[in-house]
Amino acid sequence: MKNTVKIFQGISRILLFVVALALLSGALVFTGVHMANKNVIKTEASGVIVRGDEGFKEVKYTFEGVEHQVRPLDTYFRKLGTIDDKIKVYVDNNRPGRVFLTYHGDGLMRTAGVLAGWGLLLLIILLGERQLMSRMQKLEELADKEDGTALS
Repeated sequence: MKNTVKIFQGISRILLFVVALALLSGALVFTGVHMANKNVIKTEASGVIVRGDEGFKEVKYTFEGVEHQVRPLDTYFRKLGTIDDKIKVYVDNNRPGRVFLTYHGDGLMRTAGVLAGWGLLLLIILLGERQLMSRMQKLEELADKEDGTALS
């Protein structure tokens, strides 16, 4: 029975570590996307919130005579609004399919912050749990030694 518990503990620790690393790498990706797009020249356009093909809310806007319908890149943990609301969007001049809700795309950094925070929290929990378990094991060994000398 003890071996089964140790196996489950090991598997859960590995899974927690992999999830923490995935969250941290996702934060790095969002930071990179933000850094790549923060200084790109954008043009303000007016758009309307519509329901997209996959059920997500998207923005329909016209840029240089061509109509586009996409989800803004900086809306991961942000409410886009209600259907048929008019909003201002910022369109990348070189790639009109890329649209942001703010000129510098600050929502990407908020998303990166949330992911990094959860990833670091999981790593701290793993480290604390490891420290606690090693100290408990040392105390058990010390107690066993004291019981062995008391019986002799």
